[in-house]
Amino acid sequence: MQRRSSQAMQRNEAQMAMEVQKERVAQMAWTDLSDANQAQDDKIGRLKALRMARLVEQKG
Repeated sequence: MQRRSSQAMQRNEAQMAMEVQKERVAQMAWTDLSDANQAQDDKIGRLKALRMARLVEQKG
């Protein structure tokens, strides 16, 4: 009986470790995605500024 209980605890610990690892991977993926989105937003901002500068130059 105690052996079964010990095995069940080991399985639960393994499952918890897997869940923690999945959470870490998900957080890293989210961070990577967030960083990529920020880089894209920065690039779009630079392109908009360049376009505005060209429009001002053409009108001036």
